[in-house]
Amino acid sequence: MNTVFNHSFNSIVELRHILSVLIACACGLAIGYERKARNKQAGVKTHVIVALTSALMMILSKEAFLDTPAYDTSRVAAQIVSGISFIGGGIIFTRDKKISGITTAAGIWATAGIGMAIGANFWIFGIFCSLIVVLVQLVTHSNIRNHVIYQVKILIETNDITLPGRIYSKLGVFDFRKSNVELKEQLDNGSYDILISIENDKEISVVDVEKFLFEYDKNLKIKELKLKNYVK
Repeated sequence: MNTVFNHSFNSIVELRHILSVLIACACGLAIGYERKARNKQAGVKTHVIVALTSALMMILSKEAFLDTPAYDTSRVAAQIVSGISFIGGGIIFTRDKKISGITTAAGIWATAGIGMAIGANFWIFGIFCSLIVVLVQLVTHSNIRNHVIYQVKILIETNDITLPGRIYSKLGVFDFRKSNVELKEQLDNGSYDILISIENDKEISVVDVEKFLFEYDKNLKIKELKLKNYVK
């Protein structure tokens, strides 16, 4: 047991490990920034954490158990693949017969592989692969005509607990790209805060949205309304 934790300090080796983690974070930052700029599910924080953790696990699998030759170090690195598969599966989802999140999931998978490569001291190879991932994203999107997505988020207050379900059912009739109704919290006065999010390929009329809401509850209160456009 004691031999497993018998780790002597070596400043050069530790510096190499720190540099590996920093380089992995930089690569994850580059990939994540491109995803974040396109308003995807996983952005900078996710990619940086995945790259950092992958590099860390790879370093541990290589050098943490050098004093125990019988220990299978590949098991530690192998768990990275299992963990990333779990995360990637959570990003991909299907709605209205449309599948989304595949590219983002693949990007996280690639980020994990890059982090592992850098953790194994293949710095140049990891940086090169990061550049390839970013360049492929930029080139493919540059060849596609920029498409503007219109987004509106409305926070309302109502006394009707059934309102979120009724609104969500009605939104499904419209051909929006995405729509969601979320019950945020119950207030002290017994009313409820509800967040409504809509994304569409065409500009969304705030007047029409307000009219639509007041048809369901004339006494509701609009507390916050945010409009946002982004290019996909």
